[in-house]
Amino acid sequence: MKKHFLALSVLAAFALPTTVWAHGDGHHHHHHDHGEHHQVDYSADFAAAQVATTIELSQCWIRNIPTPSPSAGYFVVDNKGEHDINLLAAASEQYHDIMLHQTVDEDGMAKMKMADEIVIPAGQSLHFKPGGYHAMLEQPASAVTVGDQVELTLLFNDQQKVIAQCEVKAPGARSFED
Repeated sequence: MKKHFLALSVLAAFALPTTVWAHGDGHHHHHHDHGEHHQVDYSADFAAAQVATTIELSQCWIRNIPTPSPSAGYFVVDNKGEHDINLLAAASEQYHDIMLHQTVDEDGMAKMKMADEIVIPAGQSLHFKPGGYHAMLEQPASAVTVGDQVELTLLFNDQQKVIAQCEVKAPGARSFED
């Protein structure tokens, strides 16, 4: 019994300084906040990011749902680089709030959840499409109509970003071709 107790107290002693250090390190101001995910402010990261040369964004379209319902954004991300990439966030002048969601099947019910980690492996592509990953576009700055082009910026890790023009489509559209 004594031996176990000793091991535990040693662990506790080690755990303490590292925890304090992690929170005392000012460089990770918003990445360790695991509370409300959509409150993470990436504006500084968007500003600092460079347009990526190895990431391609195509077939971007928006299913325009009348407010107050959020509209949905879909696109294809191609990772042409040699490293896996992480999609962190999306932003647009047209929408005040954009969240990346994933539709998951739970007991035969389609449920939406925040997509915590969206990884696109090297040489692969990821399709954001109805029934899968999608961007929730909330609080439009002004009315958008079918046929409009909306600029969407995606933020990836390693300070990379990609800007795409997305075509606004009717609420009944199912794919980029519709």
